[in-house]
Amino acid sequence: MELLKILFNTCRTILILILLPNHLTKLQKNISRIRIIITLRQTILLYFNTFNINQHISLKLENTNLYIHNITIDYISTYLLLLTTILILCCIFLRKTTIYHSNKKLLLCLMIIRTILFSAFTTTNLLIFYILFESSIIPLIIIIGIWGSRKEKIRAIYYFLIYTIIGSLPLFLSILTIKNQLNTFNITTIQKERLERKRQIWLFSGLFLAFAIKTPLIPWHTWLPLAHVEAPATGSVLLAGILLKLGAYGFIRFTIPILPNTSKFLSPLIIILRILSLWSARLNSLRQNDIKRIIAYSSIAHMGIITAAIFSQNTIRKNGSLLLIIRHGLRRPALFILTSLLYERHKTRLIKNHQGTRLTTPILSTLTIIVRLAHMRTPGSINFIGEYMCLLGLWELHPTITLIRIIGILITTAYLLLLYIQTRRRKPQIYTNYKTHELSQNEIHRLLSLITPNILLGIIPYPILIKINIA
Repeated sequence: MELLKILFNTCRTILILILLPNHLTKLQKNISRIRIIITLRQTILLYFNTFNINQHISLKLENTNLYIHNITIDYISTYLLLLTTILILCCIFLRKTTIYHSNKKLLLCLMIIRTILFSAFTTTNLLIFYILFESSIIPLIIIIGIWGSRKEKIRAIYYFLIYTIIGSLPLFLSILTIKNQLNTFNITTIQKERLERKRQIWLFSGLFLAFAIKTPLIPWHTWLPLAHVEAPATGSVLLAGILLKLGAYGFIRFTIPILPNTSKFLSPLIIILRILSLWSARLNSLRQNDIKRIIAYSSIAHMGIITAAIFSQNTIRKNGSLLLIIRHGLRRPALFILTSLLYERHKTRLIKNHQGTRLTTPILSTLTIIVRLAHMRTPGSINFIGEYMCLLGLWELHPTITLIRIIGILITTAYLLLLYIQTRRRKPQIYTNYKTHELSQNEIHRLLSLITPNILLGIIPYPILIKINIA
């Protein structure tokens, strides 16, 4: 199967990087780029090869009845695999002085996290998913610890670990309870069985808490803004673009299929709380003056929208949530890359110090406007399609909540326009250099690789929607 080839290719890349001497940094980067491009090609072939979709592979110990791993893949998994590959490739091409320090360690972290995520998005074994789910933070912690540029990075790591431990223990106990009752970790088998009704609320709480922290949802969100602020550009791209999707994927793949009745019973409460938390995140973002913190709180708000759509008993909203997951994975990394490019030029992320970028960096300013227009649900972006589907499905269930959500969208649009006026239309600072601040060709290509799919999928969403319905 093509998926196994991808996993073995990644393992070979890790082995090659380990064996290469530390001083051959250029060779290490070139090998990693070539391997990732090969993986991207294999993943695209996997997406278009209909016969590989919805297949299952079981790895069985010889002369026993013990299945050590179960692999399955559908179109939802394939989209996340494509997203992972594209973002890892962008991380390898990131040009920053801190990236070249300990280059080998960074590339190994990227390859390891790619292996972990590829396995997590395709496994149907609850225990293996738990191990991958928890181990996914290790490479990111290393990236923040080594390449984080501020003194608060150790505090950010502590917050990250504490919240992970809080969520991991209930998840592990829930998995053990399911194993004790059904004697299996296989999600396909678990879906066909009935769990004891009196335990379902507790099992749901354990699964929901772990995935809510990873997503993250309010009130388990305080680790995310701190982690984003302290992380380098590579860490922010990985965190916003890929790792947060593990929480949403856990809801889709495990929580709802294992406990469908409990999910349906609690879905109205979850939807109402997520809409209220959306307003909380918006208000928090209005109080920030650091661009990274603003993006982080906005990300929390959008993941709350996605979670509410996932738990709705409506096909339109569920399809819209998957479009929003893809959109979030493309647009958030683009915003963090734009922020890192501004930081490289001005050595600050404060909004007041980025005035007049329309004059100093016209190309960077134009690309930022395009990304923010997509953020404002402009027709022609995937955000518009996904948001429209979510609102359409929500209107059938809760018209009042839909109106509240629309007001939130209008406030977001007004705030983004105000932010544009503050940072683009005003006169530049006195110390700004007009000649050396424009984007390089490499930086433009890197940003276009994330912006272009967002626009194309907004104009032609049909191929995604038809495959999601099949899945």
